[in-house]
Amino acid sequence: RWQHPEYGLISPARFIPLAEHNGLIDPLTEVIIGKALRDGHLWEKTGLSLNLSMNLSTTSLIEGDLCNTLLSHCQRWSINPELITLEVTESAFVKDLGKSLEVLTRLRMHGFGLSIDDFGTGYSSLSYLQKLDVDILKIDKSFVDTLEYKPLTPHIIKMAKALHLATIAEGVETAEQRDWLCQHDVLYAQGWLYSPALPKEQFILWAENNLKAHCATLKVNP
Repeated sequence: RWQHPEYGLISPARFIPLAEHNGLIDPLTEVIIGKALRDGHLWEKTGLSLNLSMNLSTTSLIEGDLCNTLLSHCQRWSINPELITLEVTESAFVKDLGKSLEVLTRLRMHGFGLSIDDFGTGYSSLSYLQKLDVDILKIDKSFVDTLEYKPLTPHIIKMAKALHLATIAEGVETAEQRDWLCQHDVLYAQGWLYSPALPKEQFILWAENNLKAHCATLKVNP
């Protein structure tokens, strides 16, 4: 999220495509990585040890020097790559499958976790999941909004279980959604039921009051 002084809170869905189109996504990605790992380092110093989850732009994944950038910042801030999960969307495989697999496999070898974001909305196949050694499938918000009308959702959950993958539900907003997901063994969720996206200062206060009470995935978004 971008808190603009004139236009207010701007969603990544609005400014990320502009950054990609104008050749600015790589420097933006590096800034976000640096800030996220710096904050993670400072939080750990205060006793708040967290796994960080980061969205990756398909453009940065295919065209940039992403692996070296991540490793450099991990070294600078003394962050173990195993504490970082990198989220990629299914579109990465369509744009350049070979390059995507090469970069993600390299990142995996260095210990980074991998997650398929917005699963079910794009072009994933079982072969991609097997080749990538993915850790997590994130069930897209569109499958969570009206669970009773989404017969595909239980099948996605069963497939993830068969592949020994964790599942995270996105966009959980009601207790009814949470309860349905728990009944189907989806144990991790993110959404407004737990908290909106917060600036780091407000997040610290939220964590102190709520972290032990909620089973929520904590994301770092631009």
